[in-house]
Amino acid sequence: MSSPENTATDQDPTVSRSTVPRSRKPVRAIGGLVAVVLIALTFTACNPKVSAKDAIARYWGGHASCAERIVQRESGFQAAVRNPSSGTIGLFQLHPTHKAWVKRTYGYDWNELTDPYKNAKVAKGLSEEAYRYYGDGFQPWRLSGRAIRGGGCPA
Repeated sequence: MSSPENTATDQDPTVSRSTVPRSRKPVRAIGGLVAVVLIALTFTACNPKVSAKDAIARYWGGHASCAERIVQRESGFQAAVRNPSSGTIGLFQLHPTHKAWVKRTYGYDWNELTDPYKNAKVAKGLSEEAYRYYGDGFQPWRLSGRAIRGGGCPA
């Protein structure tokens, strides 16, 4: 007597296994899911420019478009970039002369400024300090280094 697990294909060698109908729905579903995940990763936080723009929008508010132009000029939206000759770091290419102020004000170590959110936050704080001292919040990113009281976007 045969066991209940045996099927007609197990008993009769003339019956081909290929004639047993199979559903392709699980394979299509998995393929679709993989495609959606890949698309999502392409257009979200895995994309450095997207996370940089999100960080800028979070901290710069109404000045985000100018901040984006500064970041394009300074780092090309590459958060981890460092200038070996000047020591500047991150999206906004913050200068090492601000290390002590960054540590005292934000508690960040200098190497943490490769994080786009931390860099954008510190840059916004630096901009506010520059505005208080010079009347020009964009003075740290002016090519001349000179403050222009009430000056507009330098980039």
